[in-house]
Amino acid sequence: MTTFSSTSEVFQREDVLREDYRPDNLPERADEMDDLHMSLAPAARGVGANNVFLHGKAGQGKTAAAKAKLAELQHHAENESDHLDLTTCYVSCESHDLSTTYKMASRIYQELTGEDRPTGYATDVVMDMMFEAMNEIGGTIIIVLDEIDTIGDDDRILYSLPRARAQGYVDDHVYPSIIGISNDLQWRDNLSPKVKSSLYDDSVLFSPYDAEQLQQILRRRAVKAFRDTELVPIEEVASPSTREGNIVTVDNSGQEYLFQTGVLNDDVIPLIAALSAQDTGDARQAIKYLRKAGELADKNNESTVTEQHARQAQALVEREAVVEAMREMTTQAQLALAALTTLELSGDAPVRANPIYGVYQNIAEIIGADKLGQRRFKDHLRELDMQGIADGKKVTAGSIGGPAWEYQLQVNTEIAVEIIEDTPRLAELDLASISPDRATR
Repeated sequence: MTTFSSTSEVFQREDVLREDYRPDNLPERADEMDDLHMSLAPAARGVGANNVFLHGKAGQGKTAAAKAKLAELQHHAENESDHLDLTTCYVSCESHDLSTTYKMASRIYQELTGEDRPTGYATDVVMDMMFEAMNEIGGTIIIVLDEIDTIGDDDRILYSLPRARAQGYVDDHVYPSIIGISNDLQWRDNLSPKVKSSLYDDSVLFSPYDAEQLQQILRRRAVKAFRDTELVPIEEVASPSTREGNIVTVDNSGQEYLFQTGVLNDDVIPLIAALSAQDTGDARQAIKYLRKAGELADKNNESTVTEQHARQAQALVEREAVVEAMREMTTQAQLALAALTTLELSGDAPVRANPIYGVYQNIAEIIGADKLGQRRFKDHLRELDMQGIADGKKVTAGSIGGPAWEYQLQVNTEIAVEIIEDTPRLAELDLASISPDRATR
């Protein structure tokens, strides 16, 4: 006998709390969905969809909105329209490292044709192969480029695709367009003017969810995920006093339901929603907190998920996120982390950037790594601050009159040391023996 079980005390279907689950309805994004609908509506009229840019922080429903609205358009094409010939193509730019025009064009070709990605050709040839595949398919072709900002500086394809018809790259019966999705709010502003003007006809901003919206999202997921949890039509509820704070909508029909559960304590969902809203307004984060809280209760053979489970879940998820970010950093960012960790161990933090740079140079010399200039090195310190790994605070003016910053680790020093020791190139470093003699406050 093993200790595994096919049942759970709290879960009935925990897959709906995982990142790959896509909800059927997004009532909190009704306005954004309407804007996206307007961008896609021309396709239903036979003139091709507009190019549209969906932007906002991670976990705001951008990808889910795009997939849901395209599924609706596909249903229209297959069941209601006698002239819309629709092909949709979803490409995750980050997952497939599509950092150049060549890589992106070859991936789009693969998605459109089902064949292997072409290799060994010049970029122009691969671009021609992509456009020829579009000619063979014909009709309206909508390409979703998720995390489009990862393409970097080689943005030629972002100029060519939206202008494919005007430039004669595709035949007259082909209507290609792009839905670009980005978590980087500044990326679009940094595009070259010619790319910006041709790439996006429309733009839709997905603002962070507030606590009330996150409660709605969590309750809809909880009904599917947890045992003894349901939505009761509001007209079936006898006592009005039981309705307060637990009313849920599942779509835009106006129908209201009362959330009832025997598994989640009353304060669990409001607490998780408040924690996430105060942090990032990220629905994925809130849903992960809820799943982890359920897993903690299940691990302890408890049939009720409590506030304590929710707070423990938050701490676990945040630690996992920081550790993952630290493991995935570039070598230079890890060197910056190692330098700051050295100063934490010696008791010199918080410390200004110049002394950290001095220790960084020592470490880079020890392992034989390239040494960045001080300005570029400070970019990595700011990166650590943005990721929540370090805490940077502006202090008195620097020696040349500009702002000066002090940094210290925001994560547990033991975790930082563990990550550094697990990094092959840094594994032999003895941080305690590295001299911080250039580190003065």
